[in-house]
Amino acid sequence: MAIAALVLWLLTGAAGIALLRAGNAARRRLSGPVPAASGPARIAAIPLTAEGKPPPVPHPKVTAPPGEHPLLEFTHPALALIGTACWFLFTFIHYQPLAWISLGVLLVTIGAGLGWLTVGTLAARRPGAVRRTFPSRLAVLHGLAAAVTVALAVVAALAASRR
Repeated sequence: MAIAALVLWLLTGAAGIALLRAGNAARRRLSGPVPAASGPARIAAIPLTAEGKPPPVPHPKVTAPPGEHPLLEFTHPALALIGTACWFLFTFIHYQPLAWISLGVLLVTIGAGLGWLTVGTLAARRPGAVRRTFPSRLAVLHGLAAAVTVALAVVAALAASRR
């Protein structure tokens, strides 16, 4: 049962990767062409001030456009990889705490994914925002596979605890 959960987890990850690639491609199409560089990059030393020190460095304020949340966009796939690695280890060495750890990581991953979905849905309602448009069939497939993975992982972890 643990192997079946691992295979399903990997299929869920594959659907997630396909979903991410499709969303990035859609965002690139909506944002338009990238402007080309006007000439070769100039590589030179920065001139020093009169005191012999480097000039002050500007500190730009970095903001994410509406509908994009970089922390969620990083956290969801990163946690999925960590959870998959823990489940992989549990599957092949049968150390019971790893099953519960990976199940906890999976639940946090699903929470991050649902948060990402909510932020994207709210951003879609704003006029004029360039956002990712994920294929709905692939998003549903990813979500259903994640739900079945949770159910199978819970059953496998409970079965491992009974031994």
